[in-house]
Amino acid sequence: MEHHLTTTRRAGLWPALLHALRPHWAVALLLGPLALYLLVFYLLPLAGVLQQSLFSPDFTLEHYANLWRHPVYLKVLLNTLEISFWATTAAVLLGYPLAYGMTFFGPAWRTLLMAAVTLPFWISVLVRTYSWMIILGRFGVVNSLLQWTGLTQAPLELMYNRCGVYLSLTYVLLPYAVLPMHSVMLGIDRNLLRAADSLGSSPLQRLCRVFLPLSLPGVAAAFLLTFIVGAGTFVTPTLTGGPRETVIAMSINSQLEIVNDWAFAGVLSVVLLLTVMLLFALCLRFMGLESLFGSKPGGHSGPRASRRGLRATLMTRLMHWGAERWLDSCETIHLQWTRRTTQLFEALACRLPQGLRRVPWGLWGLRTICALGAAYLILPLGVILPIAFSNDTILRFPPQTVGLGLFKSFFSSGPWMRATMNSLRVAAPVMLLATVLGTLAAMGIARLKGAARQTAYGLFISPLVLPAIINAVAMYFFMAKLKLIGTITGLVLAHTVLAVPFVIIVMTTTLHGLDHGLEQASHSLGAGRLRTFAHVTLPLIRPGLLTAAIFAFIASFDELIVALFISGARSTTLPKQMWDGIRDQMDPVIAAVAAGLIILAVALMAVTGFVRRRGNGAARPEVADSRRH
Repeated sequence: MEHHLTTTRRAGLWPALLHALRPHWAVALLLGPLALYLLVFYLLPLAGVLQQSLFSPDFTLEHYANLWRHPVYLKVLLNTLEISFWATTAAVLLGYPLAYGMTFFGPAWRTLLMAAVTLPFWISVLVRTYSWMIILGRFGVVNSLLQWTGLTQAPLELMYNRCGVYLSLTYVLLPYAVLPMHSVMLGIDRNLLRAADSLGSSPLQRLCRVFLPLSLPGVAAAFLLTFIVGAGTFVTPTLTGGPRETVIAMSINSQLEIVNDWAFAGVLSVVLLLTVMLLFALCLRFMGLESLFGSKPGGHSGPRASRRGLRATLMTRLMHWGAERWLDSCETIHLQWTRRTTQLFEALACRLPQGLRRVPWGLWGLRTICALGAAYLILPLGVILPIAFSNDTILRFPPQTVGLGLFKSFFSSGPWMRATMNSLRVAAPVMLLATVLGTLAAMGIARLKGAARQTAYGLFISPLVLPAIINAVAMYFFMAKLKLIGTITGLVLAHTVLAVPFVIIVMTTTLHGLDHGLEQASHSLGAGRLRTFAHVTLPLIRPGLLTAAIFAFIASFDELIVALFISGARSTTLPKQMWDGIRDQMDPVIAAVAAGLIILAVALMAVTGFVRRRGNGAARPEVADSRRH
């Protein structure tokens, strides 16, 4: 009898154990494909860069010693940090009013500002930098306007110096600064602002004493994220800067392209990688991923959440203390300025008609600032369109003729058409592969909790934060060993690593808002996992799935840095062909190509918005139909 009971207990142990391990196996199967892919084509190439800097062929630190023996490279590193710091500061200062306006304005203004901020994300950095080359060039918009008004007699040198780098890089970095601040501002309790109003505070006092301290975590997150992106920038300083604006990414490229020193290129890559990892660790430690990307991968709970919240609170208090000291030092000047301006405005208001006295000038001032910020983001892209629809053989603004000559030259050119087809041949499989891997991983992340969820999410989106030049160098070393340099296959494998983070961010946010009660109801009615996914989950996530696929396509189609390193003569992509045209002869056909990419981005944005709006209304009826069946 005792033997029978023991056998029964053992027989019941395995089903119980399998039932307990089933969720973990499901998560492993969902995360496994992407984790394995990133291990092979992301982490191993990065380890290869470190190995290349330490072994030549035996272990040595000689290459790192050369970094300190030649002061020019230390100067380049400091130059990189200086350019990134000032461009980041300008982007945060310009982005704060935009984020503030996106938080408090009505639907029409919010839509306009959000479109202006997100549009640059759909357009490659090369096209955005090219637009500023047109604006700041000798025959560009600024010089043409200055000479037409008679303010200058000769063109000003606005390009190939620090001025050109700051103007163009601030434009490139501005969206990275706006979105994290906007994400934090949305979470500020409006009751605190109403309480400040009820206590008699002015709008300026409410902004400085209440709203600004509460939004400081978003400002810090925006500054760190934007600084990381600026520190790894390559395209913008290369095209708009001069020899004095050399940054570390340009030095890495020159070591491979001119000097052919792989080991020292690895050393510079490791230095840049360590700098970025340190800054990214600060972001994760004090702010969390939610503040960086506005996504919702889920947070910690319990003591760990308390510790992270305490760190964020301490940092916020430190920043608040600095802001308080600055405000207190300006208090006297502020009171004097307020008293004098109040007297001036009262004197002017007495002479205004009764209707104009009721106009909320503060609100209109904020709207004016936001409108100028939106124009700053949109107009540089609009400058390309008139030049594209012309027959001029010289790049100038305004164009002297109108026509489709540049587009005809593009479609009749063999190299341009081959480059376009190569980009499509790369982007199509990247879209499919990245969407499948990223969606499975996002579903796995949704089933994790606490630190495991944050770790998986941070690892999978890290290629988005890592400077593109480091990924390019790592892929170059790795693909050279696999003999995939100059092949479409090598580009597809490399671009998938860069496209997956976009899918992760979109799908994680989509799955976070999913009503899991519908899936549980489907299971309770007898439907299996596959049938539940096909008839319940898929209709709910279809808008996000299409959005993620479009983002993956754009990320591959517009990618330049990796293509510069691993594409060959037969696998030249469209951005690589544009880069060669800008660097060699400033071909006017590039304006037609850039205009086509802008129109494509706007069309894809419109399609994405339409699909998401339609999906929100159509998903529920489809779920209801699946329940009836």
